[in-house]
This record gives sequence, structure tokens and C-alpha cells, in this order.
Amino acid sequence: MPIIQIQHVPGQPKERVELPTGTLFYDWLVSRDFFSDVLIVVNGVELGDDAELAFPLTEMHSIQIYSQPKGVIGKVLSPAFKLVQQVFGFLMPKQSFSAADTNAKESPNNRLTGQTNVARTYQARPDVYGLQRAYPDLIQESLFEYINEQKYVTEWMNFGLGHYTIEDVRYSESSLGSLAGASYEIFQPGQVIPVIYEGFAFDDVDGQELPGPNENAGTPYQTATATTVVSGNYAGGEIGVQIRKQAEFDYFYNLQRPHPVSFVINVTYATALGPVTRDVTINADLFLAQITSDGAVVNPKQYYTFYFNNLSGSDASIIPQSATFNTTKFILNDNRVVVVGPVYAPLPGDELWVHLKAQLGEGEGGSVVIEIWQIDDENNEIPGTSETLYGGFGAAPKTDTYYLTQKVIPAAGYGRYALSFYRPDNSNDQSVLTVDAVHSVRIRENEVHPDDTLVRVTVRATEQATSLRERKYNALITRHTISYDMATGQVDYVLRPSRSFADAVAHTWLIMGEQPVTTIDLYELYRIANSISPVELGYFDYTFDDEDVSLGARIEMICNAARVIAYWDQGVLTFSRDERRGTQAAVFNRANMVAEEFRLTYDMRMPGQYDGVEVEYVNPDTNKKAYVRYRVTDAGILEQAAQTPLKISLKGCRNTLQARDRARMETLRLFYSRIRMACRVLADGEYVSPGDLIVVADTFDTNQQAGYIVARTGNDFETSERINWAGEMWVLVSDYLGNPTARYRASRRPDTDFGFTAAIPPVQLNIYDGYNVQSPSRYVIATTEELDGTQWTVTEKKPNSDGTTSLTLAEYSDLIYS
Repeated sequence: MPIIQIQHVPGQPKERVELPTGTLFYDWLVSRDFFSDVLIVVNGVELGDDAELAFPLTEMHSIQIYSQPKGVIGKVLSPAFKLVQQVFGFLMPKQSFSAADTNAKESPNNRLTGQTNVARTYQARPDVYGLQRAYPDLIQESLFEYINEQKYVTEWMNFGLGHYTIEDVRYSESSLGSLAGASYEIFQPGQVIPVIYEGFAFDDVDGQELPGPNENAGTPYQTATATTVVSGNYAGGEIGVQIRKQAEFDYFYNLQRPHPVSFVINVTYATALGPVTRDVTINADLFLAQITSDGAVVNPKQYYTFYFNNLSGSDASIIPQSATFNTTKFILNDNRVVVVGPVYAPLPGDELWVHLKAQLGEGEGGSVVIEIWQIDDENNEIPGTSETLYGGFGAAPKTDTYYLTQKVIPAAGYGRYALSFYRPDNSNDQSVLTVDAVHSVRIRENEVHPDDTLVRVTVRATEQATSLRERKYNALITRHTISYDMATGQVDYVLRPSRSFADAVAHTWLIMGEQPVTTIDLYELYRIANSISPVELGYFDYTFDDEDVSLGARIEMICNAARVIAYWDQGVLTFSRDERRGTQAAVFNRANMVAEEFRLTYDMRMPGQYDGVEVEYVNPDTNKKAYVRYRVTDAGILEQAAQTPLKISLKGCRNTLQARDRARMETLRLFYSRIRMACRVLADGEYVSPGDLIVVADTFDTNQQAGYIVARTGNDFETSERINWAGEMWVLVSDYLGNPTARYRASRRPDTDFGFTAAIPPVQLNIYDGYNVQSPSRYVIATTEELDGTQWTVTEKKPNSDGTTSLTLAEYSDLIYS
């Protein structure tokens, strides 16, 4: 039978459920009480959000379910004890990067769901254009310190390459300024950063408790036994024991006090069943030791009297119950301290920051001794670098949890260090001391980052946090770019905030791509940009986050947002816009076309069987994906979801007007551009470009008549071909440069069928003579409807080795842009 393993709490045994073969997995899943965001792994593959769950279970299925939110699972699942510390501990946010963070390739700026600040190691730095709600990348580990019993966490993050105007800095949806103890500082490229503390957490330190000497269950470091006790008494929480002076107790007399010890005495005390006599063991601090004598002049008897306080241990409560100290036994022990460590720094640093936490009762304290020494690459001690340091907490004014960051500047200087810790005083349930974390810290002063805009954020962490808090720092940023002055024809290299696609193209090509200015047609680019109205239709707001995206692909993406086409024209990057055209760029007919490659295709229904358009963009208010949907119905175009929509992801669009404009145009294109043509033309094809409107007469359509002009006399034209008149006819003619005229009404000539009469302005024509003129002016004549059918938009142009040009064309109609 198939077995499903369920992990409810990391570190705890998994629940295993056996189900009959053939059970629908979805039916079983919805019957259980899981989080809405569980992680499901089937045969080693994590299921995506759109995975099909209604599959029958077979013996071949191996299914694991992690019933916690995915963010928790992906970040801290392994090892399990770290998860428990992170989730159920307090003082968030997290201290270091997670594996999921460091493998992220896509910038959170583009992810739009579950946006957090992540460390995108080995990935391209964000290259942001226009206006974006940006989640900066983490560029180093979180570093924290305790100041006045509060935990302050500092993050260093990178908004991206270049200069930005930065506004509305937030944590998630809350203004960062509204968070208690929060602050931030922006550093633009080239700005001097006074100091950066770069911390590297010790992986092997994660809240280790420091036991006191009284918790050592092993052999005492030093012990002394007296079989005769002179006296013993208890008063005010203190015990005094007097014995005859004997040499084995000299060690304890000479100790630096107070010193944690344990001692054994024999006592008798009353119980309900009668008196009980037994040995008791008590943990305490030896705070005073005295030598006295009996006063004899000759051979006086000397005594040691030892005084103890801070009594603890399971037997300590017996003493106040009117116990009698018997004189038969006194054993005094100095337990060897329990050392935690050594722990090793992952990387060298200038300082060591030791973070301590103590749970103390009123009047209690907790001391720590820190031993440090510098190590080499093999973790061997470098001679002469050992130091012993003292720290910890004094007497607590009240019962509470206390925090401290002890900053150590090693005498041996910069390097990798190993540390060990021990507690010299006893612990108890009112005095618990732990090493929360240790950082090896590098101090970087007066740094300058010439290319990146950085931010330092410091927040006060929450004590007793109820959930794992992710980093969600973000801000509204606007890229500063170069521009172009059409009046002077010069590039304006002054950086200014801009959302213009043209500025984004110029900056990407010239600054980021470092291409020569002679390789781009900036005048045409900015002519197009200045003609776009309203200006929102020319915005580009996007983050390039993948270095594998080529320079050409970036330019294409920027232009696409503004309905602009970028293409090469004789080694120069130039541009045209998908918009209504007033004039044709060229005329093609049998005189300048070849028969090869001619192909005409027609969609009887809307292209691709689409019944509408769906445009995806970014809602500027929510910073989430949004959609504009149009559907074609018998009643016309309606704003509703289509059954089979043409889906367009409009990258770089962050305003509704721009998305609606694109969606409307693409919907009308489904109506009015159903014919496609492929043709091969002669040398004239070199002079047309993608996006141009041209006139191409269908060679096989007798209603679209074409040829070349033989002669002109006034408004009378002679033609190379016979004209068949049918209804109201219109004509256009190309001049000596190949530029076509507008349409003019044409009428039959009474004297010949090889000509027409039309009031065409006196343009210069090419009349073929076989010597000086080899390429005559051409004409196309047809009815209005047929002449409309000769209008095409160039979508692709491919020069051939024989001097011809292959063109791919789409049917043109003014109605597409209405």
C-alpha cells in the first residue's frame, strides 16, 4: 500500500499514513488539516503551485508532506535543531543567509510574489530602470549586537547598479520610520562609506549554555577530607564549618574568593518518622576562610573555618530545618570547570563579538572566562597569541533576561581565532548563562563603491517573536539615466531621474553596454519618444537581473514596452514604432519582385483561434501582477476574460494606461490583420525597414493592377500594362527616389487602355530609357477596397546574397490603431 510521510514539526518523528492503492491523492489531502501552503514532494520532485493533485495512488508513489509554510521549510529545515532554535527562540529576524536565498537567480523586484530580501550570490546585480518598488539584494550576513538590553540587527543591501532617487522606504507595507529603533542610510555610487562592520557568524555557536562548576558530574579537580569536625552552624543563608588545620585544606584556604565549590557534611534532622542521619551534598560559593588557634602558648592547636553562601543543590533545603551538624565528616571539592569549545571562526576578522544572554534572579549574576588564540589554516594555534578575558553580568537588579555584546579586540591583530568559554561561578535555576552567538568582524573604513547604490538598515528586533520574520525591506526607486538633446544632436551625460524607454535604451547601450555612440540612431529613437502621447505609453519600469540576457535582448525588451521595434540598419541600431502610418515607404509590383518565395496566407477566423487578449503587467499600487482582458464577441469587444486569449506578458509596464493601450491594439489586430505575405524583392528592398508601411500588389490578383510609368503629359499617364476599369479606381505612383505618392482618383483615358488620368502633383518621375534610367517609376491602381489590400507592414527583413531581399509582411489597417 502507498505510504505518505508527514513532517509536522522538524526534529520530531514523521507521521506515516498508509492508503489503499487507487485512492485519489487530492480527496485524501483536503480531508486533512494542513497549512494552506504545504510543501509536497512526489518521488523526489517538489510539486509546483499548478501541479495536478487529483491522481490515483500506486505502489510506485513515494510522497512526503511538510506541513509548515514553505518559507520556513526552505530556509531552516536542516539541521533540525537549528530550525527549533530559530522558530521557537526569540529575537528575530534571522542571523544569516539561507540556502534558498543564496540560490535565488531572479530578483525579488520581478518576482512579485513572496518578495523578500535575498542574497543572490554569483548572480547579476540588479540593473533597475524607470520607477520600481525595489527589494534590495543582501550583500553580506546580518550582524547584530545587544545595546542596553535590546538587540539591533544591521543589514547591508544593494538596490542596484547606478544612481537612484529613493523614496518611501518600508518594511513590508509599513514605513520604516514608524518602526521603533529603525534607521537607514543610503550610499550612492562614489560616496564614501565611513565604516562597514562585516560579520561572519561562528557556525558552531547557537545558544550554548555555560554550566557552572557545580554541574560537573566528573572527578573533582581538588578534594580534601576531614574526619573530625569541630563545629558547624547555619545562619542567614550561610554555613560555617570549623575543622582542625590540615595540609590538604591549604589549597582551599589559598583560593581567590569567592570560588564555587561543593562540600559534603553529615547532618541529623527530624522527620515525621523520626530523626534521620545522612550525608548531604551542597553547592555553594566559598567566600571566606580563616585560621584561628586555641590560644595555647606552647604547641597551640590551629583551626580552619570555611564560610559558604549561595547554597544550592537538592540537599540545600534540608539545612534550615533545625538540622544538627555532626562532627564525623567534612569533604570539600573544587570541581573542574566545564569548558565549552573550542569554536572556530569561519573567516579572519579584526574583532570578535561575543553575544551573551543570562536569565537571572534578583541579586544573581553570571561570569564568563573567554580564552582566545589565533589559528592557522589547519586550525593549529599560532604560538604567543593566547589571551584570557573576563566578562559577563553583575548582580541583577530584578529577575529578568539580560543581554550583552562583548567586543574583543585581539592583541594579535587581524586573523582567524578559536575561542573557548567556561563559567567560574556556580549556576542554578536563578542563574542561567548562554553564549547566544559569536561573530568574527571585519572593519572596513572609508570604502567607495563606484557602481552600486547601497543601503544600511538597522532595526530593533522583537523579543519573544511569535513567528519567523522574513526580510521585507523595500523602497520606491527611480533610475537616473543619461539622455539626448535633439536640438544639438549630442548625448546629455548628466544623470537625471527618468522613466522614458528612450533614456533606458540610450543608457543601456552607451553606459552599461559601452557601445560607441555612432552605432545607435539616437535621433530617430528620441523622435519616436517625443511623439508618443500621453507620455505614460513610453514608460519602461523593470529590473534586469540575469547577466545571461544579452545587450540586444535588453534593448528589445525595453522597446517592446513602448511598441517600438529595434533593428540593425547597415551597422546602426535604429528604431520604428508600431503605430498608424500616414505614408507608404515603398511600392512593389511585378517590376521589382521575383516569383520565388511568394506566399499569401489568410486566417478565415481570428489568428491562432484566439478569441481575445490578456495582457499581464504590474499594478503600481499593489506591486503585484495585474491583467487587462478583452474578449471578442458578436456584440463587439468586451472587457472580460476570453476562453482562449492571446497572452502577452508586458515586461516593464507598471501603469494601467500602457497595458490597456497594448491590449486594445492587439485585440483590434486580431480583427484587422489576418493576412500574411512572404515575398522576395529586388534591390529596392534594401530601403525598407521593419515597421515600414509599404504597398505590394498581389501579382496573382487582377483587381490589384500594377506596372511602371512609360510617359506623362500633364495629368495623363501612359502605363506598361493594360488597365481594366471596374468602378471607382485610385492610383499611387513612385517618384524618382522610389517614394510613393498619396492616393489619387484615377479615371479612364478615352484614347488608350494603357494609361489613366489623375491629378497627381508634378513629382519627378523615372522614365525608362535603357541607358540613364534603368528603374522606372511604378504605379498601383485599384478600387479603394483592393488598394487597402495592398498595404502591408514589414515584420521581418532578410538580405540575400544575390542582392535581393526577403520580406515577411502583415496586413496593415488604420483601424488597428483607432
